[in-house]
Amino acid sequence: MLLSYREALEQYGGRFHLRKAVQENKLWRISRGFYSTDGSHDSLALIPKRYPDAIVTGLTAYYIHGLTDVVPDVIDVATKRGGAKIQSPQIKQQFISQDWIAIGKSIAVHDGVELTIYDQERMLLELMRERNKLPYDLYKEVVSSYRRRAENLDIYKLQDYAEAMPRGKKYLAIILKEVY
Repeated sequence: MLLSYREALEQYGGRFHLRKAVQENKLWRISRGFYSTDGSHDSLALIPKRYPDAIVTGLTAYYIHGLTDVVPDVIDVATKRGGAKIQSPQIKQQFISQDWIAIGKSIAVHDGVELTIYDQERMLLELMRERNKLPYDLYKEVVSSYRRRAENLDIYKLQDYAEAMPRGKKYLAIILKEVY
């Protein structure tokens, strides 16, 4: 289990006991301000604790949604434009306009970690938006996965999202050709 410094202080009853728990290997320091109770940690588990406003997107979201079996090298997150830059080589940050950053925002549980992530419909629009930047085989794999799930996608959500996003109607037209 991952604990922030404050949570660890509350659980162990002060800095002295916290340091003692670390020395006795009852608690492990992962990085500045974060501790693990089991000695292991997942970089993805650190995202909601360290960056609570970040939303998982990109290849990481496709992987979590089960649309691809390609394990991402870095964690893709979206944050609002004008926010602080994340200084981590393990994280690829995308700045998104305040007007449409919350569109499709949802919660998913992956390996016991609760993450803020974009839903499948938003990620389908993102796929069309980023289609020329992705490797062709990855793009085709994700589109094929969406085709298999087409009847489970909410077309009304897609239409609402497309209206709220810049050039969304253009992307929706591509979705209707390629997925449905």
